[in-house]
Amino acid sequence: MMTKLWAICRNTFVETIRQPIYGVLIFVTILILVMSLPLSHWSMETDYEAADQKMLQNLGLSTLLVSGLLIAAFSASGAVSREIEDGTALTVISKPLSRATFVFGKFAGLAGALGVALYISALVFLMTVRHHVVSAASSPIDWPVIVLGCTALAISILVGALGNLWFAWPFISAQVWSAVVSLSVAMGLIAFIGKGWTIIPLGEGINGQLLTAMALIFMAVLVLTAVAVAASTRLGQVMTLLVCIAAFVIGSMHPYVFGRWADQIPVGRVLGWETPDLTSFYQIDALTRDKPIPPAFVGLVAVYGLLCVAGILAVGAALFQTRQLESQESSAAMPGLVGLLAWTGRMAALAAGIVALVIITTPRFYGAGGFTLAGVLVLAAVLGWTIWRHFGRGARWSYHLVLAAASITLLANLAPLGAPKAMAWLDYGQGNLGAMLTAIVSAAVLAILFLPATRRHFRSR
Repeated sequence: MMTKLWAICRNTFVETIRQPIYGVLIFVTILILVMSLPLSHWSMETDYEAADQKMLQNLGLSTLLVSGLLIAAFSASGAVSREIEDGTALTVISKPLSRATFVFGKFAGLAGALGVALYISALVFLMTVRHHVVSAASSPIDWPVIVLGCTALAISILVGALGNLWFAWPFISAQVWSAVVSLSVAMGLIAFIGKGWTIIPLGEGINGQLLTAMALIFMAVLVLTAVAVAASTRLGQVMTLLVCIAAFVIGSMHPYVFGRWADQIPVGRVLGWETPDLTSFYQIDALTRDKPIPPAFVGLVAVYGLLCVAGILAVGAALFQTRQLESQESSAAMPGLVGLLAWTGRMAALAAGIVALVIITTPRFYGAGGFTLAGVLVLAAVLGWTIWRHFGRGARWSYHLVLAAASITLLANLAPLGAPKAMAWLDYGQGNLGAMLTAIVSAAVLAILFLPATRRHFRSR
């Protein structure tokens, strides 16, 4: 079992660091971290030098967290959902290999790739912190950071390009590994060289608490990676990204969302327990107030993060256990209009879920009416997503359900238009216009359902 787990982990790691989006996101992260230096001198406080430096740390930690979120979402969708859609997962699992091992192996490989990406970004972030914000014209320029940092990045690009040209190395992975080595050497030299190219004590100009804060950020990224892996066992790339963003938003607002009504509503307390609290991993307030982060707190947060990862992966494994895997040939046989209709229905269900999320996180909707409406929207989103997902897979019961719903909707909207007056279609009042548009959409759905290709698709299942 461990041999198979290691094989999946290694393959996922190698494939992830070869993806172009992986390299692009790392490059954008480095660019934002460098641009944070000129952007951080607008703190407008009396002690502007200290305030600017704290703003730089805030921007840097936030950039690392958001970058990890995006890399996790895009990499997970490529490593899991794409293999499921292409039929590769079906081939791997038929070895035999348990689906839980497949999920945990994918997560381990993605976690390693995320660790490499955050390591590169963290080195650049430490260089910017060591440089300090240029708050005034008299502020010195840290030339060792600029020269050694730019040289390391240039070497990584050169090695990636020449390795791809001469030895056919994958450009992204070659550049990533060369960046790990060159930036590590550059940071090691910077730790001993001061702004005037003089020898300084090790680590001067870098707050040790910042390393602890970055370690906690990495733990938060692991939690979001687990969410991405669990979501990608059922969803595609876009939906996985949206689920990760929703988990990030809710987790970042966890005390605000659940703390206000957890004591009044039992459901709120349960949801608060089941939802990861990402605020525990983001300790910028401690850095801003120059407060130490206790090792005991770091240990508790690490245990909490590992428990969250284990629970989320268990849910992902359970979801993957019940998923029906299809080969590429069978999945490609779906008519285009059926796929478009299923995709549109799932987008509508997603929109209902997003509206419910907005209602839950907006204070002016707090109350029995707001929570009832949010619950109805969540129920509609879950049912709608389930129906349209099975519709896209060719389930006959979903075809008959959509057919009945579209027929009833069409008749219900045509009856008021024709009964009051013969020329009701020419009355463009708000009510009649809405009924007319609903009738047109229902008629279009029925037209797709009655197409010969659609009927053959559902008969063959």
